[in-house]
Amino acid sequence: MDNFFRIIKYGWIGFWRNRWVSTATVGIMVLALSVASSLMIIGNITETFVAELQGKVDISVYFKTEAEEAKILKLQYELETVEAVKEVEYISREDALALFKERHKDNELLMASLAELSNNPFQASLNIKAHEASQLSSIASFVEGSSVAEIIDKVNFKENEKVIQKLTSITSSIERIGLFFTLALTLIVVLITFNTMRLVIYNSREEISIMKLVGASDWFVRGPFVVAGALYGFVASITTWLMVFFIIWIISERVGSVFPGTDVFGYWTGNFFSTFLMLMFFGVGLGTLSSFIAIRRYLKV
Repeated sequence: MDNFFRIIKYGWIGFWRNRWVSTATVGIMVLALSVASSLMIIGNITETFVAELQGKVDISVYFKTEAEEAKILKLQYELETVEAVKEVEYISREDALALFKERHKDNELLMASLAELSNNPFQASLNIKAHEASQLSSIASFVEGSSVAEIIDKVNFKENEKVIQKLTSITSSIERIGLFFTLALTLIVVLITFNTMRLVIYNSREEISIMKLVGASDWFVRGPFVVAGALYGFVASITTWLMVFFIIWIISERVGSVFPGTDVFGYWTGNFFSTFLMLMFFGVGLGTLSSFIAIRRYLKV
């Protein structure tokens, strides 16, 4: 245990002695960890926002004006027994007319034109919502193949299907771009930490020689460099978490206004331990790994 604490002590001394190099290395690590954190946040925003939009996407089935209400209600009952269906709302022709009048009550010209019509021009409809947006296609097929298909005038699923596919495509693109930048910065962090440890080893060559002359073990010599690498990641992880916390605290309300239903501040604080541990694991792991590779390559003991 004494040797263990000495290794930690010497690792801290090496970290502080080369503080300008350490600061540069920590800065690059913070940049990489910030990108990783941003990827998490953007993923949460897009996932929540897409789920919110998908929850509003439905199938509207419009019926011919001469369609019997009993047949429409029969189809509604059949749909309510389908496992994928979350909700079915029936809007009669009279309800559709009343809704239209309510929405356009301030448009006098439109109201006057509507009053001149002798018959109700609106169609009865069923608005169908699914538990998952991916289930809408099978529900649309069920409607088109139902026993009362002859009274159906139009099913407006195709337009909504394009919206869902576009949203899914955008989400996938964001994830791929974020992953690319994270991997690129991770590689940069490894290279910079690697070269930092190379420089530190070179500057400490006389101390290393003396330690070997007095009988220090290989790992007693190597340990402080690994500890210094871990400290780079430790400091970078804490710095990144606090920095992201304050940035999110400032922009959370604005993000929520642009992407309704999202709460990035609540997401970050609600996942306090998981986000902190993720950053700590990523940062300390990168620093330790880079240092270990460097001492295996350049520290001959």
